[in-house]
Amino acid sequence: MNKEPILRFLVDRPYRWYRRAGFVLILLILLKGGNEEHRYADDIFIYLKISGLLLILGLTALHLYVLIPRFLFKRKYGLYFLSVGGGIVLSFLIFVKVRAWLPSLLLPGKMAKPADDAADFLAYVVLLCVLCAATAGMKLFQRWVTDSYRLTQLENIRIHTELDLLKSNVSPHFLFNMLNGSEVLIHTEPEKASQMLIKLSDLLRYQLYDSSREQVLLSADIRFLRDFLSLEKIRRDFFEFSIEETGTDRLQMLPPLLFIPFVENAVKHNIQSEAGAYVWLDFVLTGTELLFTCTNPKGVWSAPEPGGLGLPNVRRRLELLFPGRHSLRIHNNPDNYTVKLSLKL
Repeated sequence: MNKEPILRFLVDRPYRWYRRAGFVLILLILLKGGNEEHRYADDIFIYLKISGLLLILGLTALHLYVLIPRFLFKRKYGLYFLSVGGGIVLSFLIFVKVRAWLPSLLLPGKMAKPADDAADFLAYVVLLCVLCAATAGMKLFQRWVTDSYRLTQLENIRIHTELDLLKSNVSPHFLFNMLNGSEVLIHTEPEKASQMLIKLSDLLRYQLYDSSREQVLLSADIRFLRDFLSLEKIRRDFFEFSIEETGTDRLQMLPPLLFIPFVENAVKHNIQSEAGAYVWLDFVLTGTELLFTCTNPKGVWSAPEPGGLGLPNVRRRLELLFPGRHSLRIHNNPDNYTVKLSLKL
């Protein structure tokens, strides 16, 4: 989805300083004039105007960057309206105190206008409510446009990622090796051949059907990795793997096939390792975070960085699925490669 120039100006981050400058310019126009009767000295009046401008900008910033993100976007509507109402009342009390001090700044011979607290409070409330409604409407519009754009991108990349994963993981060569190995085992170790076919069936079923869902259980994704590595262990001599789990007994939904790109590349890149071929996986699930670690040895010959195959696509998918809520680090150690992925849930 290509955004129109107007939408780009209203939504995109690079234009935020232009939007802020435009807002300040509008406020300056609205605050123009007001000293026609020369009730204050010119320099005093300028200071008062600047103070009023800074007050409005401060209240706007508080509303935009504190109240809206913490309460309105998190659907804490009661706290949001209570905070806005409390801010309006508190700022009006400050306004009353300042107004009581202003007569001392009047030019000699000028009298202060009589104050009408009820009318002033009503005008003050209307002004701030309009300001809050305008800024909240702009932030909600920005979020709606951004979310719509992200969902469109996510849908496109999900389709391409699934197709790429199916092509790379369920390749004819892989299936041929598995089926050929099971055919040999049928005559020598029929029980082992049966287990191999069951695991292969579960693996294919998950990839072709279960992974088409938007969310799957973390335990199901781990079981898929275990089946994949078990088949690799049957197919290859001197291959070991381990999957450690902490806290994964809790039901946790995640997008499917998040970890298989790292595991698949770990299997590919340690074929000729002097330390023997192995893949160590570790999952640690807490109340707010999932930590995934994948370790494999280096081969005799230099190999690409683990996850290097399609790594930009993996990073992009993580950015779309967990914007600002993930951390991916790939360590090139002397003896092994280690991938550490942290997801904020």
